[in-house]
Amino acid sequence: MADADWLNNINLLLYRIQQNDKLALKELYGFAGGKLLAIIVRIVKDREEAEDTLQEVFIKVWEQSNKYSGRGSAWGWLCVLARHSALDRLRSLNSHPHSSIHDDEEWLEGLFEADNASTTHSINRCLGHLKEQTRKSILMSFVYGHSHGEVSSELSVPLGTVKAWIRRGLQELKQCLAV
Repeated sequence: MADADWLNNINLLLYRIQQNDKLALKELYGFAGGKLLAIIVRIVKDREEAEDTLQEVFIKVWEQSNKYSGRGSAWGWLCVLARHSALDRLRSLNSHPHSSIHDDEEWLEGLFEADNASTTHSINRCLGHLKEQTRKSILMSFVYGHSHGEVSSELSVPLGTVKAWIRRGLQELKQCLAV
Protein backbone atom coordinates (compact mmCIF):
# COMPACT_ATOMS: atom_id res chain seq x y z
CA MET A 1 0.00 0.00 0.00
CA ALA A 2 1.41 3.39 -0.99
CA ASP A 3 2.16 5.92 1.74
CA ALA A 4 -0.68 8.21 0.62
CA ASP A 5 -3.13 5.30 0.69
CA TRP A 6 -1.89 4.26 4.14
CA LEU A 7 -2.35 7.81 5.48
CA ASN A 8 -5.80 8.08 3.90
CA ASN A 9 -6.77 4.81 5.55
CA ILE A 10 -5.66 6.20 8.94
CA ASN A 11 -7.78 9.32 8.32
CA LEU A 12 -10.81 7.20 7.38
CA LEU A 13 -10.44 4.94 10.42
CA LEU A 14 -10.14 7.91 12.77
CA TYR A 15 -13.25 9.46 11.22
CA ARG A 16 -15.13 6.18 11.80
CA ILE A 17 -13.90 6.11 15.41
CA GLN A 18 -15.31 9.61 15.84
CA GLN A 19 -18.65 8.08 14.77
CA ASN A 20 -18.28 5.50 17.62
CA ASP A 21 -17.37 2.63 15.29
CA LYS A 22 -15.67 0.10 17.59
CA LEU A 23 -14.61 -2.06 14.66
CA ALA A 24 -12.68 0.91 13.28
CA LEU A 25 -10.71 1.12 16.54
CA LYS A 26 -9.80 -2.55 16.24
CA GLU A 27 -8.82 -2.05 12.60
CA LEU A 28 -6.72 0.99 13.51
CA TYR A 29 -4.96 -1.03 16.20
CA GLY A 30 -4.11 -3.75 13.69
CA PHE A 31 -3.19 -1.25 11.03
CA ALA A 32 -1.07 1.25 12.99
CA GLY A 33 -0.44 -0.36 16.39
CA GLY A 34 2.93 -1.78 15.40
CA LYS A 35 4.27 1.56 14.21
CA LEU A 36 2.95 3.36 17.28
CA LEU A 37 4.49 0.66 19.50
CA ALA A 38 7.86 1.23 17.81
CA ILE A 39 7.63 4.95 18.64
CA ILE A 40 6.75 4.19 22.26
CA VAL A 41 9.49 1.55 22.69
CA ARG A 42 12.12 4.04 21.48
CA ILE A 43 11.08 6.38 24.29
CA VAL A 44 10.23 4.00 27.15
CA LYS A 45 12.93 1.38 26.36
CA ASP A 46 10.89 -1.42 27.97
CA ARG A 47 8.66 -3.63 25.81
CA GLU A 48 6.07 -4.47 28.51
CA GLU A 49 5.75 -0.84 29.60
CA ALA A 50 5.48 0.18 25.95
CA GLU A 51 2.68 -2.35 25.36
CA ASP A 52 0.80 -1.00 28.40
CA THR A 53 1.31 2.52 27.09
CA LEU A 54 0.01 1.50 23.66
CA GLN A 55 -3.16 0.20 25.30
CA GLU A 56 -3.56 3.55 27.04
CA VAL A 57 -3.03 5.36 23.73
CA PHE A 58 -5.87 3.44 22.09
CA ILE A 59 -8.14 4.12 25.04
CA LYS A 60 -7.33 7.81 24.58
CA VAL A 61 -7.99 7.51 20.84
CA TRP A 62 -11.45 6.13 21.60
CA GLU A 63 -12.22 8.65 24.32
CA GLN A 64 -10.61 11.71 22.70
CA SER A 65 -11.10 11.16 18.96
CA ASN A 66 -13.37 14.21 18.87
CA LYS A 67 -10.31 16.35 19.71
CA TYR A 68 -8.92 15.60 16.25
CA SER A 69 -10.38 18.37 14.11
CA GLY A 70 -9.55 16.88 10.72
CA ARG A 71 -6.97 19.57 10.00
CA GLY A 72 -3.52 18.18 9.62
CA SER A 73 -2.58 14.54 9.55
CA ALA A 74 -4.50 11.95 11.57
CA TRP A 75 -1.28 9.94 11.68
CA GLY A 76 0.53 12.97 13.11
CA TRP A 77 -2.17 13.33 15.77
CA LEU A 78 -1.76 9.65 16.70
CA CYS A 79 2.03 10.01 16.87
CA VAL A 80 1.77 13.03 19.17
CA LEU A 81 -0.67 11.13 21.39
CA ALA A 82 1.69 8.14 21.52
CA ARG A 83 4.73 10.32 22.20
CA HIS A 84 3.06 12.24 25.03
CA SER A 85 1.78 9.02 26.59
CA ALA A 86 5.24 7.45 26.36
CA LEU A 87 6.88 10.49 27.95
CA ASP A 88 4.29 10.45 30.74
CA ARG A 89 5.00 6.75 31.31
CA LEU A 90 8.75 7.36 31.31
CA ARG A 91 8.40 10.17 33.87
CA SER A 92 6.25 7.92 36.02
CA LEU A 93 8.74 5.05 35.82
CA ASN A 94 11.67 7.30 36.67
CA SER A 95 9.92 8.84 39.66
CA HIS A 96 8.42 5.56 40.87
CA PRO A 97 10.76 2.69 40.02
CA HIS A 98 9.23 -0.71 40.71
CA SER A 99 10.18 -4.32 40.70
CA SER A 100 9.34 -6.52 37.77
CA ILE A 101 6.02 -8.34 37.64
CA HIS A 102 7.91 -11.62 38.02
CA ASP A 103 9.29 -10.50 41.40
CA ASP A 104 5.77 -9.52 42.44
CA GLU A 105 4.38 -12.88 41.31
CA GLU A 106 6.92 -14.79 43.42
CA TRP A 107 6.11 -12.58 46.41
CA LEU A 108 2.34 -13.18 46.08
CA GLU A 109 2.76 -16.93 45.61
CA GLY A 110 4.74 -16.98 48.87
CA LEU A 111 1.91 -15.19 50.66
CA PHE A 112 -0.71 -17.65 49.49
CA GLU A 113 1.42 -20.53 50.79
CA ALA A 114 1.30 -19.13 54.33
CA ASP A 115 -0.84 -21.11 56.78
CA ASN A 116 -0.93 -18.27 59.27
CA ALA A 117 -4.49 -17.03 60.01
CA SER A 118 -3.38 -13.43 60.57
CA THR A 119 -1.57 -13.44 57.20
CA THR A 120 -4.69 -14.77 55.50
CA HIS A 121 -6.77 -12.06 57.18
CA SER A 122 -4.27 -9.38 56.07
CA ILE A 123 -4.30 -10.65 52.48
CA ASN A 124 -8.10 -10.65 52.40
CA ARG A 125 -8.21 -7.14 53.89
CA CYS A 126 -5.76 -5.81 51.32
CA LEU A 127 -7.49 -7.60 48.45
CA GLY A 128 -10.67 -5.84 49.56
CA HIS A 129 -9.01 -2.47 48.95
CA LEU A 130 -8.26 -3.24 45.30
CA LYS A 131 -10.49 -2.24 42.41
CA GLU A 132 -12.84 -5.07 41.48
CA GLN A 133 -11.27 -5.83 38.07
CA THR A 134 -7.78 -5.80 39.58
CA ARG A 135 -8.78 -8.12 42.43
CA LYS A 136 -10.58 -10.46 40.03
CA SER A 137 -7.56 -10.56 37.68
CA ILE A 138 -5.16 -11.38 40.51
CA LEU A 139 -7.40 -14.07 41.98
CA MET A 140 -8.06 -15.66 38.58
CA SER A 141 -4.33 -15.75 37.88
CA PHE A 142 -2.89 -16.77 41.25
CA VAL A 143 -5.66 -18.66 42.99
CA TYR A 144 -7.32 -20.35 40.02
CA GLY A 145 -4.20 -20.65 37.85
CA HIS A 146 -5.46 -18.90 34.71
CA SER A 147 -2.89 -17.47 32.31
CA HIS A 148 -2.97 -13.75 31.59
CA GLY A 149 -4.40 -14.59 28.16
CA GLU A 150 -7.21 -16.61 29.74
CA VAL A 151 -7.97 -13.77 32.16
CA SER A 152 -8.02 -11.35 29.22
CA SER A 153 -10.45 -13.55 27.33
CA GLU A 154 -12.68 -14.20 30.34
CA LEU A 155 -12.93 -10.50 31.25
CA SER A 156 -13.13 -9.37 27.59
CA VAL A 157 -10.32 -6.83 27.94
CA PRO A 158 -6.98 -6.50 26.10
CA LEU A 159 -4.07 -8.60 27.33
CA GLY A 160 -2.00 -5.48 28.06
CA THR A 161 -4.76 -4.17 30.29
CA VAL A 162 -4.85 -7.42 32.30
CA LYS A 163 -1.07 -7.34 32.71
CA ALA A 164 -1.22 -3.73 33.88
CA TRP A 165 -4.05 -4.49 36.35
CA ILE A 166 -2.12 -7.42 37.80
CA ARG A 167 1.17 -5.55 38.03
CA ARG A 168 -0.41 -2.52 39.71
CA GLY A 169 -2.55 -4.70 41.96
CA LEU A 170 0.47 -6.66 43.14
CA GLN A 171 2.26 -3.41 43.93
CA GLU A 172 -0.76 -2.17 45.91
CA LEU A 173 -0.98 -5.46 47.81
CA LYS A 174 2.69 -5.31 48.67
CA GLN A 175 2.33 -1.76 50.00
CA CYS A 176 -0.82 -2.59 51.95
CA LEU A 177 0.71 -5.65 53.59
CA ALA A 178 3.87 -3.76 54.51
CA VAL A 179 1.85 -1.42 56.75
